[in-house]
Amino acid sequence: MDTGEVDQGQYDGRGDVLAVGTAGMLVDWDAFRRLDGFDPHLGPFGDGLEFSRRVRLAGYRVMVAPRAVVYHKMAGYFGLRGPDGGRPARSARSFDSTGRDADVNGKLEPDPKRSFTARRTAQLHNWMVAAPWWQFIFLPLAVLVLGALRVLWRIITKEPKLAAGELKSTLVTVFRPFAAWQSRLRRARQSKVSPRTLRPFQAKSSQIRQAKTTARRVAKDQRRPQIPDGVARRNFYTEKSLDRTLVWSVAAALILVALVGWRFAIGGVSGGALANLPVSNRDFWNDLISGWIPAGLGYGSTVGAADPLGLEVASLGQVAGLVGVKGAVVLAVLLFATLPLAWLSAWWASGVLTDSRTLRALAALSWTLSPNLLVSMGLGQLPVWILAVSVPLFVGSLARGAGMPVTRTVMGEIEPVTVSVHSAAIIQVGIAALTGFLAVSASVIMVIPVVLLVGLAMLKGVANPLYVGTQAETRASSFSRIPARLRLKAVHALIVLSPVVLLALPTAMRTVSSPAQWSLWLSSLSVPLPVSMPNWWDLLTAWPLDVAATALPIALPGWQILAFLPLGLLLLAVVVGVIIPGRSTGAHWSLLFALGGVVTAWLASSTPVSVSGADAVCAWGGPGLAVFHAGLITSALFSVGRLELTMPAEIANWSNRSAKAVVAAALLIPVLGATPVLVNQFAAPAASGFNALKTFRDASLPATVAQGQSSPRHLRALNLEVASAPHQSTLVTASLWRDWRDTTFEASPYLKLKNYRNVTGSRTPDAADAVLQTTVAAVLGGSTPKLGEQLAQLNVNFIIVPPSRDAATTALVNTLDSAAPLERITTTEAGTVWRLADSATASLARIAPAQWKGGHPSWPTGEVKAQALNMRGGKAHVAAGPAGRLLALSERTDSSFTVRFNGKIIDPVETGQWNALYQLPPSSGTVTITYAYLPHQLWGAVLLVSLLIALAAALPLRRVSEVRL
Repeated sequence: MDTGEVDQGQYDGRGDVLAVGTAGMLVDWDAFRRLDGFDPHLGPFGDGLEFSRRVRLAGYRVMVAPRAVVYHKMAGYFGLRGPDGGRPARSARSFDSTGRDADVNGKLEPDPKRSFTARRTAQLHNWMVAAPWWQFIFLPLAVLVLGALRVLWRIITKEPKLAAGELKSTLVTVFRPFAAWQSRLRRARQSKVSPRTLRPFQAKSSQIRQAKTTARRVAKDQRRPQIPDGVARRNFYTEKSLDRTLVWSVAAALILVALVGWRFAIGGVSGGALANLPVSNRDFWNDLISGWIPAGLGYGSTVGAADPLGLEVASLGQVAGLVGVKGAVVLAVLLFATLPLAWLSAWWASGVLTDSRTLRALAALSWTLSPNLLVSMGLGQLPVWILAVSVPLFVGSLARGAGMPVTRTVMGEIEPVTVSVHSAAIIQVGIAALTGFLAVSASVIMVIPVVLLVGLAMLKGVANPLYVGTQAETRASSFSRIPARLRLKAVHALIVLSPVVLLALPTAMRTVSSPAQWSLWLSSLSVPLPVSMPNWWDLLTAWPLDVAATALPIALPGWQILAFLPLGLLLLAVVVGVIIPGRSTGAHWSLLFALGGVVTAWLASSTPVSVSGADAVCAWGGPGLAVFHAGLITSALFSVGRLELTMPAEIANWSNRSAKAVVAAALLIPVLGATPVLVNQFAAPAASGFNALKTFRDASLPATVAQGQSSPRHLRALNLEVASAPHQSTLVTASLWRDWRDTTFEASPYLKLKNYRNVTGSRTPDAADAVLQTTVAAVLGGSTPKLGEQLAQLNVNFIIVPPSRDAATTALVNTLDSAAPLERITTTEAGTVWRLADSATASLARIAPAQWKGGHPSWPTGEVKAQALNMRGGKAHVAAGPAGRLLALSERTDSSFTVRFNGKIIDPVETGQWNALYQLPPSSGTVTITYAYLPHQLWGAVLLVSLLIALAAALPLRRVSEVRL
């Protein structure tokens, strides 16, 4: 009978069947000898099916006797017998989620997985034997392909032992062909009737699907909490229903708050510290794989220089661009989703520390409406948006992966009943690996708390509730099979740590080789945005800027007191909870993490990492404050657990009721603290000091410039901003745009720090930076000799000056108007735009006759008539030309570039220039330009493998949860 099927006598009258098992089989001895007995290649599994088929084909019958009674222990099937007939090895034994050995009191528990390899091998052998000849020819290839897919599926379903069994059975079947040939020859020699006679006895595919569906339904029902107490069961599901109603109601309200407060971003968002996403094009994926950074004059030969979070959101924008969704809309969706996702993740994470609905709501609201998150949303600090979701998910999944259950106490018929739900550890470990990777992507300094938490989960672990419940029973015994604490397994820790350590490795190596770049640990993805530096009280109340220096259009009476109230009271509660002695040290460990977070925030807020005009911009303290706030909430939950807020109302005393009332009233505190920010965000977001975002407009980049950037010549724009500076008459800030203004490439910490060190003189500019400075000086000089060629060498075809009425900007506009190689084309919201009069000279790749000096070719210094190439997918057609001509790339020179002419590699000409030159033959052909930095690709491949392993672990397939009362 199938799994879950009830015996109602439906098979009692059955007679002829396809096959019967060898256990209890009665067979005529003469027929058994005539058919050469059982197949020696099968063993104890599948031999009955193969022998019964030969019996049928030999003209005999196979029948069942419904009234016969056979007792079969099925020791081989359940893995109770080893290969030698004795007891299976210890490696075949299993352990439950609480660490208990399944081999209880010396009795091995049945487990069909132990015999899987032998059964799968027999199944494949039977398939090879029974298949028609026209299928048998291609069957080995089909078995190999199917085996690879099944191995992958077993890995995804978190069954590594079965994956090994799948691999072994596939290889044994394919590379042992003589066994199948011998069995097929024996079957053909003994057959007297056609194989078609077996069809009426074979199960149809619909019957097989129905049986599998029934088995899955039965397994799903078995995973549900089995609570014998009817009252407790009813109360348990009622509480879960109330939780769902509360959670999704608050999430809907937070979505509404985000839509109203940032309503200007519905069509797209930009501004503040928010970097734009690159425009959708296939070059992005080539650069992502190769390791080239398309920012400014290009950067390469550096592992991990591009910000990982920038690459992640840019990849999301590229995928959205395939269906016509702009990157600014993708950023707006992330903005609107931050508050509800932060609430959902904080609610879910708090479930491992308390089952009090009110306390979980208070913790989740405190996290969601924190000033750090609200201000970071208004100023466009994308990393904090990501941390608001990833940090709670990481902490909650790591605790569940270590074995910490989610408990709930409900009133039963007579007494309270505590239900503990243990999640599947491997799934939670996969979630922890992915969310930890996201957290470190947002801020590389997050690798420190991630590694420390994993270390604590391995060394200290969590208390085992099963041990606490049975401690009195085993007190007299000197040995207990139930561990006192549950710890994270070493393999699970490796899955969690591999992605985050690999992600932080380039930064660690970079700072070891160049200690002057240590501030990379504090910097994160953002456009340089000057803000007022917070003081210690601001940081202790989770404000990443100076609250006193912030201007508000609607200044509510005493709004600063409201702003400091939530975190001030939380900090006070944590200090009191730590001072009062208790059994758990979780509050103390959490407070240590919080102190580390606030110190990190202070260090970041006082460390310059970029430059904006004449101002040095410090790192954003939001990531450190996220750790600080998470540590305070966790510490408070550990401390408040002593108040017994989970006591059912039917038996709660006055102290329990009073504590619940206080916690319920405290729900208003996070809302009151967020009122100053939200009121100003609702009423006047453009004038609020907590908001720097604005509506994204296509006019922010002129259409002519955008078309040139996306053309086959990949033209660039030089943006010049003029501002007054101390001790100088004017300060000109120059930036090269390959895409929409400041993209995620330009906003990476590595490039920001490089520019900052160039400006402050702590770093010597390289040849490319020097050429850019010389060209900008030539542009400011107006109609200087060879200005057009200087711009064309940098592939600059457009110059943009943002609108301003100051005298310095007016003088610059007049200078550019008088420059001979330039012509004004338009004036938009982005500013006044000029382009090269001879636009055909600028391109990413150009060809010109060589100028020879000392027997070596070089780019001509006089009047240049260069041919601009149209590059599509890294390829361009080149017409025939004079001998000795040169190909120039408008990219920073790098040894990882490979140029081929008609498939033949061309070596670069050593000239000491900032860019690479290549000597082309005079014939026509196709030029192919590729870039590949092998260390980046190897690092990326290993990182991708670790992420795929984490993803396979996190997929909720074959989900298992253990419920205990």
